[in-house]
Amino acid sequence: MDPLSFPQGSIYPDSITTQGETRIALAKLATNGQRRLLVQGDRPGFDGELVDDTLICHLTAANAAELRSRCAWLNPVPLGRQTSFGFGDRLGSATPGHIASLRAADPHNAIGPIFAQQSVRENTRTGRTPQEVLDDAMWGIFQEGWREPWGADADHVKEAADLPPFVAAGYTFYTIDPSDYVDNEAQSDSLETLRQ
Repeated sequence: MDPLSFPQGSIYPDSITTQGETRIALAKLATNGQRRLLVQGDRPGFDGELVDDTLICHLTAANAAELRSRCAWLNPVPLGRQTSFGFGDRLGSATPGHIASLRAADPHNAIGPIFAQQSVRENTRTGRTPQEVLDDAMWGIFQEGWREPWGADADHVKEAADLPPFVAAGYTFYTIDPSDYVDNEAQSDSLETLRQ
């Protein structure tokens, strides 16, 4: 197998992953900065253009799913009662910066990052789906070589009908928003009113 190279741009060094005879990495095109997935070796399941012995793939949902099936650390997991922080990457491009800030602030990995975090309202406003939010976070995680556990939060859930796309995408954290049922007067109501 030839060394992993990408004459059209540069490889993100922290993304280089070797599994047996297969090498996978993320690269950036020199012409426009777009990213591509590079696969050498066991390529079935990935969709792309074969150049020499390297499959060059767009960052599609199907390629993301195949990559997650091969690299367990690219799947979000429940973080339990661990201290966590939701980063909420609204545009799908900030995860590499979030990882850099987390590594600088928390070198012992005490904080569980929730890299994919967006609400139904935010998805509607940005035109993104829960799967796109998760995939975008995953590409950033792969780019930066993050191998620690991370979570995905369906934020501000108000309706049970909003849950299926988050469940299907593999979200591991659900923040329920009961604000429509909160009695804001309760903080100043009399004891008798509260008892009623």
